Amino acid sequence: MTLLDDTVLSLLALAASYKPGTIIEAERAVDAYLTQFQGIQVRLAAMDALLHELALPEHRARNRGGLFELIELHLERRHREIVRQFQ
Repeated sequence: MTLLDDTVLSLLALAASYKPGTIIEAERAVDAYLTQFQGIQVRLAAMDALLHELALPEHRARNRGGLFELIELHLERRHREIVRQFQ
């Protein structure tokens, strides 16, 4: 299993048990995933891969409480931070 697979499985498990505070756990999982990649191009590609996985219909069907949309917003913030950091 890859790091991406592990992260997606973690996010799907969080979505299945959605409760207050879940977004914080999801953001931590996303951040832990992203820290494994060095360099702007590689990190941005990792973000795109994660977004692609979360957009798959079989994963979208398990999105409870709008968790994936909140993750997407978190990734957008991280994207801006990464671009600013590597300028």
